[in-house]
Amino acid sequence: MTRFVERHAGALQLVFVVGVVGIALLMSISLRPESGGRSSAAAVNDTVVSVVTPVATPYRPVVQLNGVVQARTITRIIPQVSGRIVAVSSSFRPGASILKGDALFTIDPADYRLAVERTLAEIEAARSELTRLEAEAAAEREIWQGQFPDRQIPDLIARVPQIAAVKARIRSGEAAREAAELALGRTTVRAPFNARILESELDVGQVVSTGVAVGTMFSIESLEIAVPVSSEERRLIGPLDGQSVAVYLPSSMDGVLPGTLVRASAALDERTRLGTLFVAADNPGRLMLGEFVRVEIAGKDTPDSYRLPAAALTSRDRLWVVENGRLSARTVEVLGREAEMAVVRVFDDGDGVVSIPPANAVEGLAVTARGPDGLAAIDSSGSRPE
Repeated sequence: MTRFVERHAGALQLVFVVGVVGIALLMSISLRPESGGRSSAAAVNDTVVSVVTPVATPYRPVVQLNGVVQARTITRIIPQVSGRIVAVSSSFRPGASILKGDALFTIDPADYRLAVERTLAEIEAARSELTRLEAEAAAEREIWQGQFPDRQIPDLIARVPQIAAVKARIRSGEAAREAAELALGRTTVRAPFNARILESELDVGQVVSTGVAVGTMFSIESLEIAVPVSSEERRLIGPLDGQSVAVYLPSSMDGVLPGTLVRASAALDERTRLGTLFVAADNPGRLMLGEFVRVEIAGKDTPDSYRLPAAALTSRDRLWVVENGRLSARTVEVLGREAEMAVVRVFDDGDGVVSIPPANAVEGLAVTARGPDGLAAIDSSGSRPE
């Protein structure tokens, strides 16, 4: 037996090797998955994501902003004449409204009436003197012509300089009269426009001085709404001049005021880096200086846009799509938001937009996509199930 093994050792080794190789081949064939099951096994190991297929629709954003009511100018009430206050309007009180031309207060006009009378008397005296001088000049000319018919009468004898001086006095008197009448008219201070009173420091008996403020007010027509706005919001709004605006007052009972976008600031605020839009309300009388209001401005139309779940955005302008069974990042332009939806400009959405990105999302990650109905939409093999 030993001799037989020694004689056929090489052949036995060859048979053993062939047997081992054959067994290995049989095992590999038996363990190989069928072609139809290979993609299923891969899909089981893939990350499952939910995708949506967006539809392009037109979009016109409504930009909601907050603003504050302000007056273009605050007017200080400064009397142009001095004197004792003899009357104060009941409307010349903080918070009151007053119409253009209404009297605010009256300064004692007695001294100013006397000034007018004095100038009138001076004018009458000058005119009387002028009449006398003109009569004397006529008499002197007649005498001169009788004595010296071939010579011109001198100006001094003809009262020329005296008459000129009196005429100048009359003109000066007329100017003084107008100034006195103007001062008399200024003893009654009237509202230059429809206004609201902010401050009043007057009462009957007080003495006021020229150039000293006694109150402040603002024009109702000058009320406007200053609305801070970012560069992105300005881009959404589009052209600014003449844009219609809806102004929502703090109290719901006050309703909505229509308004118009009248202008924009020429520079950004140095601290906030925001611009300012100015809105004129159609009925400024319903506004209150300093109150905060909400403003809605319809932006420019965008013909093609996608409405996507807001959760699809992983950052301000980034989301994931499925492309050939793998994740692919997209940077999008966000146009606005509607409730829980984000509105973005149309982009290449691949095989669908991932509505809720997985925590392990990376570029090229193999995924199995499922639609809103929960059925598989596409897997990492790149095929869509029937």
